[in-house]
Amino acid sequence: MVGSMRFVVNGRAVEVATEPDALLVHVLRNDLGLVGTRCGCCDGRCGSCTIIIDGAPHRACMMPMSAIAGRRVETVEGLAHDD
Repeated sequence: MVGSMRFVVNGRAVEVATEPDALLVHVLRNDLGLVGTRCGCCDGRCGSCTIIIDGAPHRACMMPMSAIAGRRVETVEGLAHDD
């Protein structure tokens, strides 16, 4: 069942309509356009999908959206600085 999920990405509050079991990597890339997070192996081994959730590293290819509601997510785009 599609539901509305609210969370913070790179300091910006977002709300997406998604299935609770959808993977965070797909929501970041397909719904939010944050394509720096990649899905290399899709089983958590390679680390190309690593993101920061509430200050700790996690694999976005293994993270269901049901675990993201209300949390703070930082992607590689959020780490970039315009110098």
